[in-house]
Amino acid sequence: MKKKALLCVGVAALFLLLASVYLWGPGAAPAGQAPVVTLSETNFAEFAEAFDTQVDAPRVVFLLSPT
Repeated sequence: MKKKALLCVGVAALFLLLASVYLWGPGAAPAGQAPVVTLSETNFAEFAEAFDTQVDAPRVVFLLSPT
């Protein structure tokens, strides 16, 4: 019984480790699309320029706030 419980804990820990690497790892964009970037104070001008380049395309900003 102890071996089975230890195996379950090990599998759960491995699953959590793999899930965290997947979720917090760097993002990827499809081929032909600009790379994924994280918005910060240092690259905000770059974001504004990229946002305004294509006037005829729909633009969406998705903002998440921890509050």
